[in-house]
Amino acid sequence: MTLTKKLLAATALAAGIGLALSAPASAYVTCNRQGDCWHTDTRIHFPGVTLSFHDDSWRDVHRDDRHYRWHDADDDHDWHHGYWDRGEWHRM
Repeated sequence: MTLTKKLLAATALAAGIGLALSAPASAYVTCNRQGDCWHTDTRIHFPGVTLSFHDDSWRDVHRDDRHYRWHDADDDHDWHHGYWDRGEWHRM
């Protein structure tokens, strides 16, 4: 293999790795019927709870809507084990 081909192959490999590492993680904005919204990385489900799922572009459009209350992740609110309802956290 010539030096030029080796350099092209190395450049293509580096670009592919860079793209793979820079791709955003799959994420959802999860909302309940009362307008509580928060981020999750999977479509979570809890018995008796109706949730809707949106992408980040939806969040950008609705960020300032008065109907929605936005909740940020923290150590006390692990969305793997609970959900928001009417502004209150419910641990599962």
